[in-house]
Amino acid sequence: MQLASASVLPMALKVTTELDVFEIISRAGPDAYLSASEIALHLHTENPDAATMLDRVLSLLTSYSVLKCSLVKRDNDQVERRYDLAPVCKFFTNSQDGVSLRPLLLLLHQYCEKDSRYNECLKRDTTLG
Repeated sequence: MQLASASVLPMALKVTTELDVFEIISRAGPDAYLSASEIALHLHTENPDAATMLDRVLSLLTSYSVLKCSLVKRDNDQVERRYDLAPVCKFFTNSQDGVSLRPLLLLLHQYCEKDSRYNECLKRDTTLG
């Protein structure tokens, strides 16, 4: 099972990087612990299920210790997951010098690199620039 799902973590990192999720959490401050709903407000999406979908991705990243998670009981007796950055996220957020591994992550996980239909990659113009 682990081998079959080996691409799940990189794809979860890619989608959160593309959506700027780590920067959103970082801007909230240390130990802010945001819910997926709070993060989704910054994504400017019209998808009503965005927060639920994001929560699943963030939960997966928590299982790999990329994020920290805290469970909070809400007024309606439901439990809400709230997320904060784990130490490894310092490599995926902009440092004071503007340095980050985000561009490398996105480069390494481009569509052509992961698509098993290599003929499609050869047909498309994949030059950078």
